[in-house]
Amino acid sequence: MSFRLNADPSFSFRKIEKLFLAAKLFWRFPRSHGAWPKYEYLKPWIIDQRPAAVIDVGINIGQFLHLAYRLWPEAKIIGVEPTADLADKMATLYKDEPSVIVEACAASDHDGEANFHITKDSQNSSLLEPSESFVADRPDDGLLRTETVQLRRMDDILKDEAGPFFVKIDVQGAEMDVLRGFGDRLGDIETLIIEAPFEEAYDGAGGFDDIYRYLADRGMDYAGPLGTLTSKHTGRVRQEDAVFVKRQSPA
Repeated sequence: MSFRLNADPSFSFRKIEKLFLAAKLFWRFPRSHGAWPKYEYLKPWIIDQRPAAVIDVGINIGQFLHLAYRLWPEAKIIGVEPTADLADKMATLYKDEPSVIVEACAASDHDGEANFHITKDSQNSSLLEPSESFVADRPDDGLLRTETVQLRRMDDILKDEAGPFFVKIDVQGAEMDVLRGFGDRLGDIETLIIEAPFEEAYDGAGGFDDIYRYLADRGMDYAGPLGTLTSKHTGRVRQEDAVFVKRQSPA
């Protein structure tokens, strides 16, 4: 008699772990403007940082931006979001906060325009088209529409901003274009949290190896994952929130 698992049982345990983490930290960082904070980012070494500016590339509904606003009240916060209605909502929420700037565009390695692919789950929307593996692993998600968005380089967006920067990038497969768009401003990043994929969920996407090599060659060291996302069907790690820190010069 053969037995076949149709889903990875550890997927449910990871969800339970996240619920316990939320229960532990909710009293200090409750749900804000309809978004649950990125509780896995609440590490002492992160909270104790004092960036001059916090850059959130891929705001979505504000899971990180709302948290950053509370963690670093003295920092300039710059968010980038290509989806028009999400960018408009965030700009409205912070219209009376001069320290928060929302850029309604997509970060890339060149200026111009491009089609942005909007999926049912807005967190999975991307400049890149969802691949066959995306559809296979997310049968309840899928492409709703495309809309034309403006492309801007990050070094242009940040041209008047002083470092050091704390940067979070979550752009569903377009990470390499965003990194190249930082140009020389990459040297102002002290800490970077970037979604690094291990599967090609989007056609033409860069992977963890591409991101690692690019950053290592430019003076940033890999410091491990803050969290991973696995397939509930196979149990394989699909992506991680990878941490990179500025390499320290020998004493």
